[in-house]
Amino acid sequence: MNTFSIGIDLGGTRIKSGLLKNNILLEKKIIDAESNKGLQSNLPKLETAIDDLLKKYEVKPGMLQGIGLAFPGIVNPISKKIISTNKKYDDGPQLNLEEWTSQKWNAAFYIENDARMAAVGEWIFGAGRGSNDIVAVTIGTGIGSSAIIEGHLLRGKHFQAGCLGGHFTVQYNGNECTCGNIGCVEAQASTWNISRMIKADPDFLKSSLAIETHLDFYALFKASQENDELATRIKIECMDIWSAGIISLIHAYDPEVVVLGGGILNSKEEIIPYIQERVARYAWCPWGNVQIKASELMEDAPILGVAYCLSHPL
Repeated sequence: MNTFSIGIDLGGTRIKSGLLKNNILLEKKIIDAESNKGLQSNLPKLETAIDDLLKKYEVKPGMLQGIGLAFPGIVNPISKKIISTNKKYDDGPQLNLEEWTSQKWNAAFYIENDARMAAVGEWIFGAGRGSNDIVAVTIGTGIGSSAIIEGHLLRGKHFQAGCLGGHFTVQYNGNECTCGNIGCVEAQASTWNISRMIKADPDFLKSSLAIETHLDFYALFKASQENDELATRIKIECMDIWSAGIISLIHAYDPEVVVLGGGILNSKEEIIPYIQERVARYAWCPWGNVQIKASELMEDAPILGVAYCLSHPL
């Protein structure tokens, strides 16, 4: 019997909706997100994307098992409610998304933190296969994390265990983070602050980055490859910050594998060996070396993870 489901990844800049048949992704639709305007205003566009997928693959009423939503914030998957947000879809806690799903498609609903769902996707279908002890880290607009320990998805009493690795403090007198803390990994080296970080450097105007219209990690790594001194210095600083955050995650959760995902993996040939070397040098792991692996599923990981959890609740 064929089982259809919809997996949704609510990103800070893009919303990705995928139609799956027996946990195999058939196709996904990507729409621009205006996360600063809230989730309610994005729902009509999301409904259209989902309806287009269902129509194209002739998924009739009653054939859709459910809709799973991977959300960039703290979520209670038992009550199916958003608990807390961080400058993205801030109206989320006021919405009844289970009712929305039931009314629109008469289907079951599941919701979880996006980093947790990326971890499940990689664990079941991707780079984490074969190990029941993994940490997943996604570096993009922000930095998310999740841990699976001895085959159990870590949540905690208040549903925030494991998923706040981007908010580990790496510099106690550093930048103010959107979460309210000071010196988080995310505040020191994520997409939302990299432009400010580059422009604040006293050597900015001497750098080729001064003529770039869009300052992101792609531009940073590209300029570094062209021997731009500022770009190389900031690139190394960012990789050191990511490494420090990952070492803290290793000390906290004791994984065998760390799966690294997000937009920075455009430069994975440089980033993965660098972090692997730092982890081997500085992580306290008397049992052996933690493997640092690149995501195999990339942006599809949360979609596959949340669709899997519809039929296999963890």
